[in-house]
Amino acid sequence: MAKRPGDPGHAPGWCIHYRYNRAPKPGENTCEAGVNLDKFHGTAFAARPCFLDKVGQSNPGAETCDHLRRPTEEEMADHEKWVSGRMDRMRTVMVAIRPWRDAHKGRSAAEVVDCPVCAGRLHLSISSYNGHVHGSCETADCVSWME
Repeated sequence: MAKRPGDPGHAPGWCIHYRYNRAPKPGENTCEAGVNLDKFHGTAFAARPCFLDKVGQSNPGAETCDHLRRPTEEEMADHEKWVSGRMDRMRTVMVAIRPWRDAHKGRSAAEVVDCPVCAGRLHLSISSYNGHVHGSCETADCVSWME
């Protein structure tokens, strides 16, 4: 899967060239190496060369691809460290905004508060309809979410 901005590594489940295209137009269903993924149409996903197991290896019986590039152990470790850091930031912010969420329960509200992760500006909004909170810190690569 194409790397997310800021991710220094690669996830173990895909060739590093793989990218998801929800509704490709003719000729646009290619990976980052330029391979037309339509050639695997009708092939079970587990048998496509783009999809790897949880440790970055090809699945048994997978098709071959000359451009397959499995993530290295270092790239997978860097990715896991990046994901872990993002999850730590989300846990911190969710605990910190709990009083804000409770104070606005049952009504719509929007406010900018100090970010508990980086001390930047955290934009919060809550919906009276479903109680979902959306948040986005102005600091690049800090936190952002939609419930």
